[in-house]
Amino acid sequence: MISVFDALNSIERAGQGLRQDEDRLARIIEGAAAETTRLRVEQAGLFKSLARIRLDALRQNQILGTLDAAEHQALSLVEEQQRKLDDLSKRREALLAELSDIRQARADDARQVSAAADAITAVEEATQKRMSEDVAWQAQAARLSGAQARAAAAEDKAKQSETDLDEKSKPYLADRLFVYLWERGYGTRTYRGGPIARLGDGYVARVVNYEPARQNYFTLTEIPKRLREHADRLKAEVAEEEGKLTAIERAALEADGIGEREAAHRKASEDLQVSDRRIADLESENAALEHQRSVLLGDDNDQGLAGALAGLAESMQREDLRVLLRDALETPTPEDERIVRRLQQIEAELAAREQEAAEARQTSLQLARKRAELERSRDEFRRSDYERQGGGFSNDKLIGDVIGGIIGGVLSSRELRDALRSGYRSGGNRANFPSRPGGGVFGGSRGGGNGPSGGGGFRTGGGF
Repeated sequence: MISVFDALNSIERAGQGLRQDEDRLARIIEGAAAETTRLRVEQAGLFKSLARIRLDALRQNQILGTLDAAEHQALSLVEEQQRKLDDLSKRREALLAELSDIRQARADDARQVSAAADAITAVEEATQKRMSEDVAWQAQAARLSGAQARAAAAEDKAKQSETDLDEKSKPYLADRLFVYLWERGYGTRTYRGGPIARLGDGYVARVVNYEPARQNYFTLTEIPKRLREHADRLKAEVAEEEGKLTAIERAALEADGIGEREAAHRKASEDLQVSDRRIADLESENAALEHQRSVLLGDDNDQGLAGALAGLAESMQREDLRVLLRDALETPTPEDERIVRRLQQIEAELAAREQEAAEARQTSLQLARKRAELERSRDEFRRSDYERQGGGFSNDKLIGDVIGGIIGGVLSSRELRDALRSGYRSGGNRANFPSRPGGGVFGGSRGGGNGPSGGGGFRTGGGF
């Protein structure tokens, strides 16, 4: 058995673990980008060194000027992107620290809600045990039981008479002459026919023997109305007696201190809602910062760091620089050969850094999808009202396996939601409570939400 608090904590820890892995990968991507920048700068310097070695003074000045301009422009973009990344990192660091604090506060709030729910359950159970021997409660319960029995009998009679009416009225309604006289109110004070109409209607009435049929049909239709009215009056009596019994129960609960427990539960629930709203705001802000960082680290748009590096790389791809490289390979000069060998090493290192960054981005996307499933489960858990109800989950191993399956990428939040629902057990034990009229037991219910439990019985006056 695992408590509601521990179940939610397990989901949140799993999600936070994935987020930490994402942050680690982001640092790898940033490190690869920084290393790429350093290699590009070194590469640019080496190409300039080749230019100095290979060209005469005039040609050298022209190329160096062009290279310096491209390099400075690209490096400026790189430095700007890095400043933005540093700023984002500082903002996220402060935000994540606040998020960690508020999550801890929320955990304390959740424990308070659970404790308050358990305190209410304890009062309810003690009151139920005491009231099972209370003469006033027993008498009122008996009155309610009697009223319910009478109402049920009256309802059965009313329904039976309505069924009989549907069946026995068919011959009358099939006679068009009878229906004609009935709808005109013939034979009653509502009849308003003129002298000639009266003469004709009287003839029709004698032909179909209308008066006895009218009296029988009137009785047939009137009895269900009277029985329905009687059943409705008895239903009202049941509601009245039930209200009296609820008042007795509520007074007993109040005497045993339920009001203070309910107030504490409301206060703890309100604090929990405040924490949830703040967490939601911070998570939304963090998601926005993560998106900005993703854009800056991306390689598929001009705003990213890769876009800035592309400008620096482009300056390395000019025809005149490639000629310098080819010429260096053809000359015996030791210095330019050393430079060429280093340039070849840089090309390999750049390819490795790019591969490292690409793999980290791909893994980060997979982690983000898994984290989204866990965060969806966490949000559904909070909305389900498990924490207000208290209790726990009997299938803790299954829940752990499903969380592991989500982390492994083979399960989703849907399976976790089903596992939570199937294993949930609400707080309190109502098995030995005295019976209450109207079905159910002499026990409380924490309604008023979308939680997994419901029921009726012993009322707490709307506090739950």
